[in-house]
Amino acid sequence: MRPQGGHFAGIDALRAVAAVAVVLLHACVPYASPSMAGLSWSVLDTPDQSVTYLFWGIEVVIMPIFLVIAGFFAARSVAHRGAWSTAMARTRRLGWPLLLTVVFLLPVEFYTWMVGWVADGQVAISNVKRMKFEGGVDRNLWGLSHLWFLQYLIMYVIVLACAWRSMVRLTATQIARYVMPVCFGVAVVSLTMRPEVVWGFQHSFIPVLSKWLYSGAFFAAGAFWYRLDPELDELKENGSRLIGPGTLLMAASVCMGTWWLATVGDPAKWINGGWAGIDPVVSSDRFAGGLPVTSVAVRGGLSVLTVSAASLMTFGLMGVCLAHISGLGRTMKSLAAASFLIYLLHHPVVGLAHIAAKFALPGVSPLAKVSLATGLGVAAGWSVSWLAQQRRMRATQRAETDDSVRSIEFPRTNESVARSRAA
Repeated sequence: MRPQGGHFAGIDALRAVAAVAVVLLHACVPYASPSMAGLSWSVLDTPDQSVTYLFWGIEVVIMPIFLVIAGFFAARSVAHRGAWSTAMARTRRLGWPLLLTVVFLLPVEFYTWMVGWVADGQVAISNVKRMKFEGGVDRNLWGLSHLWFLQYLIMYVIVLACAWRSMVRLTATQIARYVMPVCFGVAVVSLTMRPEVVWGFQHSFIPVLSKWLYSGAFFAAGAFWYRLDPELDELKENGSRLIGPGTLLMAASVCMGTWWLATVGDPAKWINGGWAGIDPVVSSDRFAGGLPVTSVAVRGGLSVLTVSAASLMTFGLMGVCLAHISGLGRTMKSLAAASFLIYLLHHPVVGLAHIAAKFALPGVSPLAKVSLATGLGVAAGWSVSWLAQQRRMRATQRAETDDSVRSIEFPRTNESVARSRAA
């Protein structure tokens, strides 16, 4: 393997755009139909077909992009800094933001959601005061919200540190021939058994096994890809070829997924002991090719389409960005620097924007409301990042000024000169 090379500007650009896409994904939630089962939101609004396809198209590919990139650079860091040094550094870098946002941001998000639910008539103010809800309306409310990603990443990096010595003994042929197909298979099986990994939302304070395995398969794929292509030269040269088939597969998976969600109906009929807490209904009058839509065969077909689309689009987009972006402009640099804060802070802002848009702008199109919520969500994190950068710049300038003042040798008086000569 060659030593660590230059900066991957294309990956920074992709990560920045992906952060905006996460905000856009959440901005689409109230207007998607079929909606994401298991996802509690501040309000639901008028559904829109174009927003629905946009929502599910982003949903299929967005987390695999982040996970593959995270896995690749975690492996790269381990290779150059050591396994446990990387694990400790990443745990600190991700753990503190996770802890602080859980303590300070999640309560803000909770009461934002309550404002929407009270305004929508779903709950009464007395329920909010007592923190007791009727009819299971709060069944999917409790969990880490969008912060699950940080929790999972910390765990994946620790597993990577433990497994690194075994990984480096694998040859490139073994990785390409056996390991990468295993990653694909793990993702397919976990999604087949629990479609809600992608086609729903598993909300919890602790990791959910199926979601952990599915997400971990993409993280592992990124880590093993580092062993195959440490400087991403191969992906830069050939990755763009994956965009065409990836786009077709993504369109097919979105069409089949939305059809499946609309056909299967009540999540209790396809979630195996999940939100409703009952066994799935195996008999159904709804069929696909002679098979019940809840059957393993149908869910398996949807899973193969979904994982294939996510894989090809992720590596294809990485290849395109690497091939065509060699440097970042001022705006993109600022957006890339702000991407983490955008991810952390956007959720309650977008939820509040949805509440305001529903009741203050009832006649406005869903697309316009999505644009408004996306802009506000991105602006929240971007503005905080800009303010932090300005503060750091001023602190650096003050430090440099102080150093220059201390380094100046002031003229000495004649008396002090005479004393020095006498000495």
